[in-house]
Amino acid sequence: MAHERDAALDPVTEHYFEPIGPRQGGRVQSEGDDGASRRVGSGFRAEVLTAAADWAVTLRTLRFWAAAVGAVCTTWMVAAGLVLLPGTADGSAEWLPVPELMYLLVGFLFPATAAMAAVQWGITSYARVASRIPGARMFPAVLTTALQGLVLAVLILLTLLVQAFAAGLPATVAAVSAGIAAAEGVLFGSMGAGVAALGRGAVRRRIFGWLLALFLILGTVVAGSLLVPAVRSEEPVSVALNVQRSEDGTPTAYECSGIPAGTMEVYRTERIMWLPAVSPGVVFVMLAGQPGTGPELLGWLSSAFQEAADGTQVPCVNGEPRSPDAVRMPVAAVGLLLQAVLAGALLAGAHAAAARRRDRSGT
Repeated sequence: MAHERDAALDPVTEHYFEPIGPRQGGRVQSEGDDGASRRVGSGFRAEVLTAAADWAVTLRTLRFWAAAVGAVCTTWMVAAGLVLLPGTADGSAEWLPVPELMYLLVGFLFPATAAMAAVQWGITSYARVASRIPGARMFPAVLTTALQGLVLAVLILLTLLVQAFAAGLPATVAAVSAGIAAAEGVLFGSMGAGVAALGRGAVRRRIFGWLLALFLILGTVVAGSLLVPAVRSEEPVSVALNVQRSEDGTPTAYECSGIPAGTMEVYRTERIMWLPAVSPGVVFVMLAGQPGTGPELLGWLSSAFQEAADGTQVPCVNGEPRSPDAVRMPVAAVGLLLQAVLAGALLAGAHAAAARRRDRSGT
């Protein structure tokens, strides 16, 4: 009885039920909630933060700024050396002032400079990230390289704007050159990171990356030039009628009569123009030489490249007319697309190689 009285005098005790099941962040994980989306989000955020932190560190190093500023200055000096060669300045002054020629040449060379720098930065960025985070994915290295390339593009833009202001020229070339440089920072940086992940040995990876960049910048143009004789043929042509030309002077449409004009030497350059289109310099010429916006020299070069890409140097080959709505080859877009395909292939190969290494190690 005493025990019952003591129990009756005690405060009423509330019942507490312990939740059963895995807990996350102070709550019970519901059935079917495996946290996958949260892990993906946190993993992506971690990679972005890793890339941003790595980029911030590089911005505080003398080595990065020496490389970026050195690349700009070296390009400018190379252009100056080409323009100021004995006889070059005097000969060019007759059809183009030296300040304008210098401005155009530097703008033409800067995308190639950005591509070479991006490959090198892609290789070093991947090595740096992989040394800190074993098994790291490609994204942090690619993003870091893209941000580094963006800094270089800003330096390129400022340099060209100063030249444009000094020469009294429009800033179109500066904007196009800097924009292409930023794009090449992403594409060629991805190639460099892919090469670093696939290759073995720091020296071999750098050599292969540089050779790949040089081939895309210069080798594709040389290869396209060497292939021109291979697409030569003798074909019958007929008289062209009602020829329509674009603003750049290239024929865009024509009708063909039944009157034969004999046999002519024809170069089917439309079959090989995709190869030089990969070069950053060709991409620059096609974008900066748009009719009505670009300088006369770049407009002339752009027209010649477009004519070669369309294969309209000789109208009415085999009596084939061309309609006004015929598709023209987008040379610049094709070049950037092929660069992106190559960069994607290298990154995909690097990802597959990393997966095979993880499988062999059992992690």
